[in-house]
Amino acid sequence: MVGDQPLPLLYVESEASPTDFLRALEAKLDTGVPGIPHAYVDVSAVAAEVDKRWPPKSRETPPLLPLLDELSFRLSQIHIGTERLTRFDHYRLADWLTGKKLPSKPGRQDDRASVIELLRSWTGRTGQDGEAVNRAVDAFIPGLVTRLGLGLVAWVGTKLGFRWLAKRVPGLARESKWFMKGQNFALPNHSIEFLGFAERLTLGRREAESEKQIKLLLVHAFLEDLRIAYRRRGRFLPRRVGWRRTAYVPVLLDGVNESNGGWELLQLINEVRNRTGELDPLLVIAASSARPALSETFKTRPWRAENAVEALATWRQELPGKRQQLDVAARYLMIKLPFPDPERVTWLGAPVFRAAPVRWLAKSRRLELIISAMVLLLLVPGFTKVQANIEANCSIVGSAISPGVSTRLMDVDGHLECVGYSDNDNQVFGSNERLRWTQQAVFAQNAVAERLHEDAPGRPLVSLLYFSSLTHRDANPDADHSRAEELEGMLLKQRQQNDRSRSEPLLRIVIANGGATMKKAPEVLRDMLTPLLERDPSIIGVIGLDRSVAETQAVITELGALGVPTVGTTLTEASLPSKSATYFQLIPGNVRQADLVQRYAQHLGVSKVTIYHPPLGKNDIYLTDLVDVLGKHLAAASVNAQAVPWVNSPQELRSQCAEDHSSEMAFFAGREEDFGEFLRAVGRDCYDKSRLPRIVADDAIIRFIAQKASRTHDSLAGMRVSYVSMAGLIVLAGKDCVQGKPDPTKVRGGQPLDAFCAGYSRLAKEIQETPLAPEDKPAKPWPGEHMGVAYDATGLFLDAVRNAQKRLGNQPGRTPQRGAIGGELRELNSHGATGRTDFAASRVGERRNFTILELKNIHDFEEQPTCVFATGDLYSTDSPKLANGCPA
Repeated sequence: MVGDQPLPLLYVESEASPTDFLRALEAKLDTGVPGIPHAYVDVSAVAAEVDKRWPPKSRETPPLLPLLDELSFRLSQIHIGTERLTRFDHYRLADWLTGKKLPSKPGRQDDRASVIELLRSWTGRTGQDGEAVNRAVDAFIPGLVTRLGLGLVAWVGTKLGFRWLAKRVPGLARESKWFMKGQNFALPNHSIEFLGFAERLTLGRREAESEKQIKLLLVHAFLEDLRIAYRRRGRFLPRRVGWRRTAYVPVLLDGVNESNGGWELLQLINEVRNRTGELDPLLVIAASSARPALSETFKTRPWRAENAVEALATWRQELPGKRQQLDVAARYLMIKLPFPDPERVTWLGAPVFRAAPVRWLAKSRRLELIISAMVLLLLVPGFTKVQANIEANCSIVGSAISPGVSTRLMDVDGHLECVGYSDNDNQVFGSNERLRWTQQAVFAQNAVAERLHEDAPGRPLVSLLYFSSLTHRDANPDADHSRAEELEGMLLKQRQQNDRSRSEPLLRIVIANGGATMKKAPEVLRDMLTPLLERDPSIIGVIGLDRSVAETQAVITELGALGVPTVGTTLTEASLPSKSATYFQLIPGNVRQADLVQRYAQHLGVSKVTIYHPPLGKNDIYLTDLVDVLGKHLAAASVNAQAVPWVNSPQELRSQCAEDHSSEMAFFAGREEDFGEFLRAVGRDCYDKSRLPRIVADDAIIRFIAQKASRTHDSLAGMRVSYVSMAGLIVLAGKDCVQGKPDPTKVRGGQPLDAFCAGYSRLAKEIQETPLAPEDKPAKPWPGEHMGVAYDATGLFLDAVRNAQKRLGNQPGRTPQRGAIGGELRELNSHGATGRTDFAASRVGERRNFTILELKNIHDFEEQPTCVFATGDLYSTDSPKLANGCPA
């Protein structure tokens, strides 16, 4: 039989007991693969087995239905795979209550407490009876933590005055609900709650109840436990345990009769099934040789064994009518066995008793494997993303927990980098420790600024967005330290600004990363920074923008469209100012640099200028423009010039020592990453360095000059190098500035330079005391140019805020809008640590000083650069100069 359907009480009338047929059937069931859960019981021996299992000291009375108790014991021992068939929780609780006695009398107030104590002893008992181990496993251990926890809650609750908690019996929710609402035997509605119903089942109380009703309750509870074991659907989801039960549970009751309780149990099962109409998986096969036969008692005629199939069909057809009439024989299917000799017992067609195959998904561990595989597949991208975030130093949850962070992993030339912005240490960009330390110091100052603003709301809190390239594929300390220097310059100005003043603006800095060489800067601006600028009016401008490349050009254009004032710190490409009306630039453009080099060449009287450069037109607008403009300037000044490119590497260039080129100039128009190879190439196999041309490099190699690791290559020893400096005056301040007090006889920078050097001295000492690696600490004996430029650029914005405040009449707490700041920048004439900047004359610092500094031995990192040529204003229009334009 397959599927959920009513099962008959198959009653076999034989001529002997025990019945050879049931013995043979048991042996057949034992050999089935997979096995079918079943139990064989010799009913004549049940009384002895029950007395042995339940000695008088374990319970006050024996079970009301000893045969049912024996069946529950036998079936509870059956395991299907690693799972027990069922624990018979409902039946055992009801049976246990029928054997327990309450100490109090009916109707007294302490009856309830006695029942609660009794039930709690059931849920937490350790077992002192014949089923001690079995019940400890079945009833106590699985719910140990839950029951103890709920018991503790109940005890604490009662102590706190929650009286209703005293009525709770932890661990019996399912059973109590079924007894009161899931069945109707023993009239549960006569009790207000389960405690009263349980009391009625105990000794001294149940005598007033109908014994038959209690027995029907026991049978119903037994069948309910089997139904739960076979149930295929829980409250919400399918139960895989139920789907694995593909065979009914045959119980073979041998030798049933009226005196041993066999007939009584069959009658009780018949009545429970008739009254409830519920299906259960119990297939009872009972055999009896009793006389008179049960069929005679029921006045029915048993079917012959060879007609069993027809008998089953007839039984199914007649069952609905008999069930409605509550027929006492409705569930019986009686078969007459004609042969008592076991040698004559044969199986028609040699049947094999085998359970139906378990559905593939219901098999043990199959669904777990599928779920595990699916979870793994779902988690692999997550794990991969987490790993990628960790490798890229990209915060995984920073954006979720902080409104000041927005990051994204982006592919930059086949390398994942973390781009976006941050105003706190939930996200720190880059891998270089100095760069990371500086960002964290800036973020600490952001917290200081916000705290001071809370204490003094009248001080305007303004924010600047530092936007640059903070990540790259491989280690590049030149770039990392130059970015760190710029941030250190902003940090220095930020610390000076966030003091205890009453009216000065407070400064907060947001750091944004556009990826290596600003490759992802347009996407960062469009997707992350633009929404930030729209919702945060305190951001008054942008500083930084690394490299004059197409992406930087696009960012400047878009910021101009948004009306955001922008100050480029190291950009010099000539076309950038035309891209935005709100773009400002401290450093003179390539036209001024070309003019500087051309004038220096004429000053030296060189016979030829050779411009060495990498392949042009590959997105590097700065170099393309510089080579073009310099060539035109040299030609216009009638200076002999030639451009010499390399294809893959400067190592392709010829040595300039094979012949005497001392009367010439070799100008390097490239990036810092190629400068070391360039020097080694032009000085290759040089036995007399006086034969080398005068080597001059563009302003892009400042990063190379600032790094000790770049300059200590042995092949560079003794080489003289000059380079264009964008902040030469601060370099000339030298060791005196590093020590906190510039020498006024060397550089007359006045108060702006004094303030910078005082702050830088403290900051440099602080960095030296950090656990950073020695190569990550500032080592050159002069302040960094990038630091000075960023310091002054930050000061320009703060000057603009002060001027706007004055126009507003110093209204407390009012922050000028970006448009007003842009207007103020257009009128600024500022005197900073790096020199004079006059934006009133031009949005580009065309009148600023532009210097050529020289190192007689680039290998000597302790050597102080000297000024060999300069153009433009120094600290003021009347600052004293030498003939070569350098400070006097």
